Amino acid sequence: MRRLLILLFALYLNMPLAASAQSECPTPANMPARLAAGMWARIPPDPRLPNNVRAEPGIAGMRVGQLTAGQVFAVVDGPRCADGYVWWQVESGALSGWTAEGDDADYWVEPLAAPVLPDDGSVPPVCAAPPEDYTRVTQGYAILNARTLAMLDHAEAIYRALGGEIVNFRLAITQGGYNNGYVAASFGTHDGGGAVDLSVRSPKDFSVLEDDIPIMLRALRLAGFAAWLREAGQLGSDSPIHIHAIAVGDAELSEAARAQIDGEFGYLRGYDGLPQTDGIPQPDTSGDLIICDWMTAAGWGDLRESE
Repeated sequence: MRRLLILLFALYLNMPLAASAQSECPTPANMPARLAAGMWARIPPDPRLPNNVRAEPGIAGMRVGQLTAGQVFAVVDGPRCADGYVWWQVESGALSGWTAEGDDADYWVEPLAAPVLPDDGSVPPVCAAPPEDYTRVTQGYAILNARTLAMLDHAEAIYRALGGEIVNFRLAITQGGYNNGYVAASFGTHDGGGAVDLSVRSPKDFSVLEDDIPIMLRALRLAGFAAWLREAGQLGSDSPIHIHAIAVGDAELSEAARAQIDGEFGYLRGYDGLPQTDGIPQPDTSGDLIICDWMTAAGWGDLRESE
């Protein structure tokens, strides 16, 4: 009996590691991994359970959040194989962690075409082309498309990298797009996609976040928005202080929103985007003009010296 136990123990010690299901990834021929670090991805918009996001790859990792149906996110690292799943490190706004791509029968996430980071390193990571995904998404009581929401999440990640800690960009949304003239003070800029307004007040005491506003504006511009601070009363006696942002290159911009980018009073010309009754454009006082390579390639260039 003793010799049998020794033999069995020896066999156990020499058991190939691959025999454990915990170390294998579900990648049969019909279910290869489809994601890669440096791309956008999303949870398919069809109703389904949320994807758990964990602090470490593996089902034992602490759950730090969830990705819900239709949510777009950046894939920043991976793959890692643990517990029979392929895991990817993802970022969506302030949410960062590891999520599984699927099992051996179904993909739980799907890749989107536009990369988050360039292969050759020629463009700063913050200047990343957004995914051309126009699926409409409801965030709170606002409607945005997935392209705008991905850009907003990217802006929040930049905001936090620049030292911002207070604002959750999704929760700060006060107006989205596709409003069809509902808000007269917006003069049509929110009637299509690509438009979003953000509160700049503290969720704790409603004070104006004076120190965070410049960081928010810069983050939004680095993420591809034309973004300006609108002071209280600037758009009407009862208009609140807020940030107004238009996603550059959005295919569903309203005519008024498009004019705020490259029109007579537009961002790319160095102005504040507001039409003036006297016809004299007002200078942009909300930050530096930022032109990313992907904007230039799509025909959205610097127009300040084109007069």
